Amino acid sequence: MDLSGDAELLAIFREELTSRAENLVLGAHDLGVSGVSRDRASDLLRDGHTIKGSARMMGFDALGDAGEALEVAWRSIVDSSFNGDVADFASRVGNVAALLLPTMEANPVEGTPKLEAAVAALKPSAKPTPEPTPVPIAETDPHPDLGGLLSAVEQGLIGSATRVDTNKLYRMINRTTEARLDASALSDAVRALRLTAGNPREVASLAARWEAAVQAMDEAVRDLQDRALELVSEEFAVITSTFGQFVHYLARRTGKEVHIELGGGDVEVDRQILQHLREPLRHLVVNAVDHGIESPEERENMGKPAAGRIVVRAADMDGQLKISVEDDGRGIDWDAVREAATEKGLDPGQPGSDLSGLLFKSGFSTVAEPSDLSGDGVGLSLVAELIEDVNGGISVESRPGKGTSVLLTLPLSWSFQDLVLLRSAGRIWGVPAATVVAIIPTAGAEVRPGKDRMEFVLEGRRMPISSFGAAIGAGGPEEANQIIVFATRAGRAAVTVPEVVGRRQVAVKGLGPVLAGAPYLTGAAVLGGGEVVVIVDPNRLSDQIQSVPIPDGTRYKVLVVDDSKGVRQLVAAVLSSQGYEVTVGRNAEEGLQLLEAGTYDAVVVDFSMPGPDGVELVSAVRRRLPALPVIMVSAVATADDQSRAWEAGVDAYLDKSDLRQGLLVSTISSLIALRTGTSMEVGR
Repeated sequence: MDLSGDAELLAIFREELTSRAENLVLGAHDLGVSGVSRDRASDLLRDGHTIKGSARMMGFDALGDAGEALEVAWRSIVDSSFNGDVADFASRVGNVAALLLPTMEANPVEGTPKLEAAVAALKPSAKPTPEPTPVPIAETDPHPDLGGLLSAVEQGLIGSATRVDTNKLYRMINRTTEARLDASALSDAVRALRLTAGNPREVASLAARWEAAVQAMDEAVRDLQDRALELVSEEFAVITSTFGQFVHYLARRTGKEVHIELGGGDVEVDRQILQHLREPLRHLVVNAVDHGIESPEERENMGKPAAGRIVVRAADMDGQLKISVEDDGRGIDWDAVREAATEKGLDPGQPGSDLSGLLFKSGFSTVAEPSDLSGDGVGLSLVAELIEDVNGGISVESRPGKGTSVLLTLPLSWSFQDLVLLRSAGRIWGVPAATVVAIIPTAGAEVRPGKDRMEFVLEGRRMPISSFGAAIGAGGPEEANQIIVFATRAGRAAVTVPEVVGRRQVAVKGLGPVLAGAPYLTGAAVLGGGEVVVIVDPNRLSDQIQSVPIPDGTRYKVLVVDDSKGVRQLVAAVLSSQGYEVTVGRNAEEGLQLLEAGTYDAVVVDFSMPGPDGVELVSAVRRRLPALPVIMVSAVATADDQSRAWEAGVDAYLDKSDLRQGLLVSTISSLIALRTGTSMEVGR
């Protein structure tokens, strides 16, 4: 949201900048001549703080940096650590002036000649104090190996370096050393257990040592994880510190009286999440002021205080970030939302259906004439994009005449997230816990036919419901023992599943185009011990449940043979999500046994396996099933190895780059279509 082009807001900003900057210049002058009191220094500190917030709010980042430098300089006067060295402070002021001069040239603000002259007079001869040297945080290897087959394409949401607290960094290094010693102790215990003669007493003693070492190791690793997250986290207040000035400007701009309350500023949030929160939150605040809060006259006629109230609050609840934006305004006119949806050709659903998802569709608005601030339907769509990007959830509550509350539920960390694990279509899947509203048994649940789909009623609210397997195209009828309710950008939606396995904190791996063609899959979760589950995006799953009926169709069978458990799980999940029925084998011998016991439409074979390799398996397949499509995949095969594969009779050979381009699904589809002479619409 670019506010620098708004003439009225710019005029307000210019007026405040001129006043506060002149105060700061006069304060610096008085300090050098006769000194200033602590109270006045505190006022000047607040002036610098206000300039920082207002300038950054308006998009003048360089002016904001200068304001921050002024704030820090005056804080040294207020703090007890200041030693009274006026010359030292004069040097600080000079450094600030050096920052301001190029700022004024790059971001000219008309009407501030006194400020420009005063700053020019303060130009220092000394060099500005250099910025602290950033401590680089090494990027994760972008190609971590998964059994020699797949490469993860991990793209963080921020750059490769960030500044960190060196004290925290050294504490983490110390803890790493302790963890290494714990690992060494565990290794010694295992070695001693191998060497023992089998004396029960010795075995029991070694087992106790082993258990203690494992527990210490687990505690050390957990602590390391927490410390690592501290290094890349910042307080929530970083993005809300300017909201006070922001609402002040918006209130003047709209002719309203509005007070804002901020809470949870000390909650620590991953910078990757925090960076993407600022703009969506600003849009929610704009919506609250422009559409929610009434004029003073209207509020008084309704028996409300003339000044409206907005509350932005953050909290760390059960390892998740809960952010609420509340106002005490007029509330959402749901009848107007339904009418606007009908006019735009959107389906608002049956009476009682959740309409909140319509608010977050790009271009949707109930306002006939958009204002300079809002009404074009863009702002809330940014909130929806945020939710989808970080695997979060969103819900809206509104009462006519009482106000509106928007609740965002997000992970505190991008790298480590909580998943709800469920079993469906013969394998384990993960859904972000931040999106899960409720998990309830199907027994006694109110499920009824709707206009075009089945609907589930929870707390008087109707929402679409489907079996999880059918929604992702992974299979036909299956047991429906539990219902999972999601809060998505399209409103609430529900799926039935055979079993909810539990909840786990996991390391998230973004697999990018490896999952191409599978729109509901967003990445993979590493559970440890070789276990990998694919993460399903409830936002896109909700779109499928609501708008795309899933008819029965032909389910082609694919055999995947690979010695890596993680690879088998990942490839099987990707293919299952596209409607294929997948069977997996651990090696060439098991692959041949499965081929003899059943009928398959295609085989995916890894090149490198213990015992007979993939080429030998392909040769055996060709002797028995010469027309069966066979795709070989490998991340390690040489040119000679590939030649062996082609000579053995593979129909396609994919390396890791091909997989990252999403060619696995399309290759299998094409080969089966060629063999059967049909157009592939798998499970659709």
